[in-house]
Amino acid sequence: MQRIALYSQDTHGLGRMRRNIAIARTLAADEPRAILLISGAGEAAILGLPEGADSLGLPALEDAGHPGSRCLGIGTDALVRLRSEALRSALAAFRPDVLVVDRLPAGVGGELRASFETLHRMGTKIVLGLPDVLGDHERVWADWHTSDSIDLVRRHYDRIWVYGDPNVFDPVVEHGLPRDLRRMARYTGYLDGSRADPLAATRAGTIRSEHGLGDGPVHVCLANGGDDGARLADTFARTPLPGGSTGVVLTGPFMAPGRVAALDAVARRRDDLRVVRVLPGADTLIWMADRIVAMGGYHTTSEALAAGRRPLMVPSAHGRPDQRIRADRLENLGAADVLPAAELDPTALHEWIAADARPPAPLAGVIDTDGLSRLPLLLDELDTPVEVPRRRLTDRRFGGTRVALAPERAVSAAG
Repeated sequence: MQRIALYSQDTHGLGRMRRNIAIARTLAADEPRAILLISGAGEAAILGLPEGADSLGLPALEDAGHPGSRCLGIGTDALVRLRSEALRSALAAFRPDVLVVDRLPAGVGGELRASFETLHRMGTKIVLGLPDVLGDHERVWADWHTSDSIDLVRRHYDRIWVYGDPNVFDPVVEHGLPRDLRRMARYTGYLDGSRADPLAATRAGTIRSEHGLGDGPVHVCLANGGDDGARLADTFARTPLPGGSTGVVLTGPFMAPGRVAALDAVARRRDDLRVVRVLPGADTLIWMADRIVAMGGYHTTSEALAAGRRPLMVPSAHGRPDQRIRADRLENLGAADVLPAAELDPTALHEWIAADARPPAPLAGVIDTDGLSRLPLLLDELDTPVEVPRRRLTDRRFGGTRVALAPERAVSAAG
């Protein structure tokens, strides 16, 4: 039985873990596989793991940029040593055939470095998984070219999987990675978690019943644990909603308890608002939603696009340029609406929610949201030489989802 390890880190949200769980579901559904998800997000298990998968929780990080311990009261160096040893021991015991590393070639604080020699001795294929947008070009370029990240990928990685559509944003090209790394890149299309969840179709009624959402329209706000996420959640909680509809604020597990308590206090004064911290069926909630307000994180965006929804994105004003870049590209392609953080207030949200919902404008082009279906093929492709020309993989076993773009934007999308 093939063994797959998926490594990620989560600080202000569960987006990367949700991405890896969607990947695990797809690979487990394709054929029996043993899958180990490794993360600092201990909430992984409650999000729902497929049969044959288990999770390993590392001591949690406080923040990806300054990775001190969230709970243990130890400094950065001690935490990285602890996590690094745990990683090396776990990977040596599990002996994965493939390790998929989310975004950071060396792991947080370089915690994966100690494992590479062990992985090579075991013959493990190593894949770097990248979202569509890594961040501001100048910062990403500097990070990759002033560190040893490029050399690290060259020496230790077999492929780069880009979880996006290069017609929207091509991180390998736009962030200026060298040609030899470009030859390693394979584009999956955006990943849609709900298509890989066999229970997704039955969850909508359960979610409505358990959270008292009634039978009317549902409007969803997805925030993270940072300051900008808290501001978005608070503004949504104070926004008047159309009659007969219900609003849901999904805070995630990392929002400060005091902020969640304040949202709960607002919800108790309204009969049309619910506050939820963690929801195993978050992807189903997005498919159920009539209107989606979010910050523009990768996974929420992927699910909204695949569900045929035109989300309102309110990108973070501080520290998350990937959200702004992603939101701007999708707005230019006619697939999303954008509200700058400086213009965020209850009136602006009310006007957008109350307006007639517009689907992504039709017919001139497509955004590929069929990424999960290609992952089994990409696993098989790891056995071929990297010099094989990269191509968009297809498989008739899976149906594709396409999101139409605005006709007047087709030329810029192709360019």
